[in-house]
Amino acid sequence: MAFTIYSTITLLAVIYCTVRPKILNSLELTMIFLLVMYLDSNMMDLITLNIKGIILSKKSPDLFAFYLTFIVLYPLIISCSLDSIRKIQVKLGKVLMILLAVFSIVGLEQGLRYFKVLIYQNWNWSFDIIQWLSIYLITYFLHSLFRNLVLKELSH
Repeated sequence: MAFTIYSTITLLAVIYCTVRPKILNSLELTMIFLLVMYLDSNMMDLITLNIKGIILSKKSPDLFAFYLTFIVLYPLIISCSLDSIRKIQVKLGKVLMILLAVFSIVGLEQGLRYFKVLIYQNWNWSFDIIQWLSIYLITYFLHSLFRNLVLKELSH
């Protein structure tokens, strides 16, 4: 059940993010996507292996749903929201967009918990919010540095 639902959500997100007009170029979006994937995989390794805060299901469809969300869906949500932030001029709108992306990811993770794909042992949803807000802010900061570096190089 989780596999069907999360693969459909991921497919819809991929289609939406592919066809909508973008402000960021392909290189920036790829860098953001890879950075989120890298940060997320390292955080999950720490949480599951070292802290033993989350236990994964042993069923293959559940594992596929888990990896599909963490490798494709969550980086896609952050990439698309960072692209949308470039369109927003009001600071409150930017903050709301960040919170919407973080709470969307946390909500999707709670769905994985509901379907028993993830079992929280020494973990809870407030840690998820902190984790994803940290990943988002690190990505936002590094993207800003990357953008400034590219603009500096182009001006020379």
